[in-house]
Amino acid sequence: MPKTNPNKSKLIMFSGPPGVGKSTLSYRLARETGIAILTKDQIERTLLTSNLASETGRLAYDLLIETAEFNMQRGASLILDAVFGTNNLRDLFIRQAAANNAAFYGIDCICSDKGLWQSRLATRPEMVPGWQPAAWTDSLRVQNYYEEWAYPHLTLDAVDSFESNYKKLLAYLAQ
Repeated sequence: MPKTNPNKSKLIMFSGPPGVGKSTLSYRLARETGIAILTKDQIERTLLTSNLASETGRLAYDLLIETAEFNMQRGASLILDAVFGTNNLRDLFIRQAAANNAAFYGIDCICSDKGLWQSRLATRPEMVPGWQPAAWTDSLRVQNYYEEWAYPHLTLDAVDSFESNYKKLLAYLAQ
């Protein structure tokens, strides 16, 4: 997937189960680049606190899709932070990026050490104010449906240091 034009807008998707570092990486990237970030957790928290929906998960993804489309049509770059557990869902965003002449960057965040992963979940801070961080049982549920990526992407493993993963991320985005 060539990404030769540095002025081309970007759609950067952070994917992975809870507790593998995608939010920490995506928040830092947003802070350091000024690229707007859309997080499913933030959207779901807003929907739940406003009592708009009982099935917030799918609605949050629908809002991510529509908001990303709106912004990409205007040439904006975006960072997306959510599980994005199926290739069908990822494909929607890949096609959306292509339709808007934006470069797509997929990042699959994992943690290959289950003990470390459980520890990360047990000690992680609240990333979205008012939103309860996921528990190990939530991660197990996600693992039951999470599909391996069928598209070119970067895999970042939380067993590696944050700084090492962040450097790999920046190198990938510079391609």
